[in-house]
Amino acid sequence: MAVTHTSGWRFSHKVMLPVLFAIVITVGTVAGFVIWSTSRTDEHALARETALVAKAMTDQLANMPRVQGDFAVWDEALDAVENRDIEWLDTNMGGDIFEGYGHNRNYILDADLHPVYAMRDGGQVAGKAFETVRSTIQPMIDKLRNLDGTAAIAAYNSGVSNTPPSVVDFALIEGRPAMLSVMPMLSDSGDEQVAPGREPIYISAMLLDDALAAELTDQYLFGNAHFATTPELGANEAAYPIRNADGDIVAWFKWQPNRPGARILQDTLPALLLAAAVAGGIIALLLRNLQRASTQLQSERAEAQHRALHDPLTGLGNRALFRDRLHQAVATMSRGEPRLALLALDLDRFKQVNDSLGHEAGDELLRQVAGRITSLLRPSDTLVRLGGDEFAIIQTGITAHAEATALSQRVIDAVQAPFYLLGRSVQIGVSIGIVTAPDLAQTEAEMAARADDALYRAKEGGRNRFCIHPAQPQGDTNADLEQQVREAFAPRRTDNAAA
Repeated sequence: MAVTHTSGWRFSHKVMLPVLFAIVITVGTVAGFVIWSTSRTDEHALARETALVAKAMTDQLANMPRVQGDFAVWDEALDAVENRDIEWLDTNMGGDIFEGYGHNRNYILDADLHPVYAMRDGGQVAGKAFETVRSTIQPMIDKLRNLDGTAAIAAYNSGVSNTPPSVVDFALIEGRPAMLSVMPMLSDSGDEQVAPGREPIYISAMLLDDALAAELTDQYLFGNAHFATTPELGANEAAYPIRNADGDIVAWFKWQPNRPGARILQDTLPALLLAAAVAGGIIALLLRNLQRASTQLQSERAEAQHRALHDPLTGLGNRALFRDRLHQAVATMSRGEPRLALLALDLDRFKQVNDSLGHEAGDELLRQVAGRITSLLRPSDTLVRLGGDEFAIIQTGITAHAEATALSQRVIDAVQAPFYLLGRSVQIGVSIGIVTAPDLAQTEAEMAARADDALYRAKEGGRNRFCIHPAQPQGDTNADLEQQVREAFAPRRTDNAAA
């Protein structure tokens, strides 16, 4: 379980997290590009529609005098104004221009700018109704009657210009936005001569209302178009400011712009989400299989490492683990009094049991011996099987020789108790050689050699006993020590027959 947990964490840390990070970055980049692309598409579409709105309003304003000219340049109209023929003016000018062209307001002024006729939404009203809008229209009249306006009228009357002069603008009348056109009333035949600057004035206004918005919607396919006098936008609305000649905003044209990018994204989003889900599922499956393969590989590697460091029969550490643990213990021990003990163990009378009961019984005996000794050790101690019936204990953190000898005696007592094999009771013993460091040995090689030497002394002294290596070992020459070191670290047969 520990191996699986560790390998799973390593896989998540080293493989899954980078892969998930790469996936998130990729998905985020693609999503960002799609959103940016659709947004740019919508922006271009909005820019085109805004330009179209501007052109539509310019065209509508320019169309005002063209329509108005059909009524203002007319001999009969001049006569009707001069004769104050209100009925004729109402029938032929006010009603027709409203019914035929949707002009909502008409005012006719005489040469002295006194109102002669007024129309509102196709119906005649009192001429004094003009006074409510005079302040708004007067600057346009003044412009028409200034020097440039008078010259333009003269040019038309003389045939130099084919277009009657006019002044057009956007303005608020009666608190409502409108298009205004102010035009002099002239003779279409040239027979009715009017003194310059004394022309009657024909004023026409078209309100920027729902009717005009509906007309623009039909003509230009704007969505939900309408006019407003405030800039506040509704949901998904766009607005175009309508300015007068002075640059002041008179009204706002608002509409629901076409958003092809958002529509494409909306139409394709389910498919994109499904594709993302499928891709995510495939990636998750691949990662899962990869994790399983990685976990299996880690498990196999851990198992191989365990086999390399442990005895397959008893499950104890082997000679390789022994060397590693002893090296670590020597490298980390403090100096001074005994800090580390090495106990070399050799079973007594094991060969007789193995020969009389067979290898299977011998193997079981070794496993039971390993279990008994292990139960006597601390978690910090290490028990290994060096081969055959030879074992070793690395006892760390001691402060006196007595701790090593006490452990040795407990091991002897445990091992000499009867064992039950194949329905029979058998007894064996164990001989133990002890060496401590750093007082009796300085290196792992010295410890191994001197522990073997102490073990030899224990066996020579009668077996089933322990012997601690003397501080001044007799007969130790350099050649003897080198031979002992080589023998201590030499690989030995691991089958129990070697005993």
